[in-house]
Amino acid sequence: MRNQYKLLGRAIEIATQAHSGQFDRGGKPYILHPLHLMSQMMYDVELAQIAVLHDVMEDCPMWDVDKLAEEGFSLRVMHALRLLTHLKHESYEDYILKVSTSYDAIRVKRKDLEHNSCITRLKGVSMKDLQRAEKYHKAFTTLGKAIIEGGFRV
Repeated sequence: MRNQYKLLGRAIEIATQAHSGQFDRGGKPYILHPLHLMSQMMYDVELAQIAVLHDVMEDCPMWDVDKLAEEGFSLRVMHALRLLTHLKHESYEDYILKVSTSYDAIRVKRKDLEHNSCITRLKGVSMKDLQRAEKYHKAFTTLGKAIIEGGFRV
């Protein structure tokens, strides 16, 4: 377990470096988003690693599967991170279906969708924001059904 906490520290370092200079739609440092998700997953240290790293491969080209694997993250963590990375050629619907194959990925993505849907994080609410919220709600519901239908142990 001690090694997993050491890896969590490394995951935080990687995420902080990867998201350096990035800001969310509300103008706050982007790193606060993955740290928020991580804080909700601290009951499971590997899930916390997944949460804090969930956007790294998507947002920072210098970090890929191989480079993260070299850091020593478990197969469980790497599997979920692969699923949580929305590939450029992939439709959003296909991406959500991919995420729905793993209980770990579902748990992190649902927290991600919840946090991203919080309109109080925005400077103002536009029609585009409302459309995004509708898209996220549909994804949240799809992932909820996947938990039930997939027979994942809750």
